[in-house]
Amino acid sequence: ARVRQRRSERAARVSMFSACVRLLYGDLPHDQLVQACFLSLLLCFVVGIYWMMRSLKDSVFATIVGLEYQPMAKMLSLVVVTVMLFVYNKLVDVVPRHQLFKVICGFYSAIFLGTAVLLKSTTHGLYGADGAALPSSPMRFIGWVHYFAIESYGSLVVSLFWQYTNSQVNLKEAKAQYGLIVAGGQVGAISGCTLVVASKKFGVAELYGAGGVLTLVSPVIVFFYLRRFPPAPVPTVSSSSSSSSAKKVAPGLFEGLRLLVKHPYVLGIFAVSALFEIIATILDYQMKVLGKAAHSSTADFAAFMGLFGQATNSVSLIFSLIGTSFVIRSFGLRYTLMLFPAALILVVGVVYFAPSMWVLFWVMVSIKGISYALNNPSKEMLYMVTTDSIKFKAKSWIDVFGGRASKALGSVITNIFKKPVTALMLYGSLISLVIAGMLLVITSALGRAFERLTATDQIIGMDQAASEETRGLTDAEEDKDEETPLQK
Repeated sequence: ARVRQRRSERAARVSMFSACVRLLYGDLPHDQLVQACFLSLLLCFVVGIYWMMRSLKDSVFATIVGLEYQPMAKMLSLVVVTVMLFVYNKLVDVVPRHQLFKVICGFYSAIFLGTAVLLKSTTHGLYGADGAALPSSPMRFIGWVHYFAIESYGSLVVSLFWQYTNSQVNLKEAKAQYGLIVAGGQVGAISGCTLVVASKKFGVAELYGAGGVLTLVSPVIVFFYLRRFPPAPVPTVSSSSSSSSAKKVAPGLFEGLRLLVKHPYVLGIFAVSALFEIIATILDYQMKVLGKAAHSSTADFAAFMGLFGQATNSVSLIFSLIGTSFVIRSFGLRYTLMLFPAALILVVGVVYFAPSMWVLFWVMVSIKGISYALNNPSKEMLYMVTTDSIKFKAKSWIDVFGGRASKALGSVITNIFKKPVTALMLYGSLISLVIAGMLLVITSALGRAFERLTATDQIIGMDQAASEETRGLTDAEEDKDEETPLQK
């Protein structure tokens, strides 16, 4: 009787757990769960390394170059990442998609390891032979190089992950899996920030070296993922199905830019990505100015930024586990997209009326956390109705160039109003409110377009000529199948 009772209780717990999983994620088959775990682990390392480096980036730059040069660094990073974007688009033409992680992560690993060596130097690093901090100067190029490397890593490698993921799953699978995938990324981000909080114990240069080594883990994860889920054959020119045509990636250095300008739907995705980054850049700089004033030493400021990363990614982790898939499936993509700019209007209003360091801290924690857990996965689902050319080439322009350009524009605004601090708080908040209102209108229109495209099974990026050619090939095959034996 006791055994039967225990089995009954265990069965009840399993049934309750299964019901909770179905409520939060819908029906998730075993293969999709395994796929989500692989992609979640990959995002864990990609985002974890980025957040560790991102938390170190500002404190190291402020020590070596000077925090007053950060707006200029954000503007110059646009030029750097644009050059790298051209190189990346060429790599997409010549390197198989599943090999891109190996090439790009190897490149950044070498930069991070080299930075770690230079930061330990008593002539080029953080501290001199006597243990005192070396004077900051805009002529210390290691500060600029490490800043550009981390900025481009955050844009390029994270974008590459979502490009690859969007090409691996469909819309139904994305609604179920993306919450779990994002949760893995937040676990990595919390881990990276936790290491930075303990930067006094480990050392800043040592953390850079660890980041360089861990960057090489991502290609290893992709290797084992491909063994479990082998890549589909690359579509040939003679492929007749519309799905094969949608999977082709057209060559060309400016192909992504052409697709971006040609399709209003893709321009809408660009606007959703760029406008938020302008607001985030303004609020981020406001928080850092007040945070730097309250934390004078490099280690203390790094610990403050590490605490910010921990709080942000904890909020994102909790929401991605229990809210991302549930909200998207319950409200639909259009209203989910509109939730975020509505929240932006609310929190920017709070900053306008109560501009202080801890208000900005928690405002940034809130909007960044919801952005990572809800807005970013929703935005990625917009690519489900596009071709792989848009997913890989146009998306790289949106994420890398668009992200840098919007941050540069945000830096122009902060550079204009940076002194006095009261002007930065006042005008920065007013500009953010206007942009958030624009974002609300655009997300509504974009969500409506997505619903229309999914209802009619249309794919953005399928040229009319290519569609006619596909139909012609299909009709020819059908005519051939209808031939009698005598005709054959």
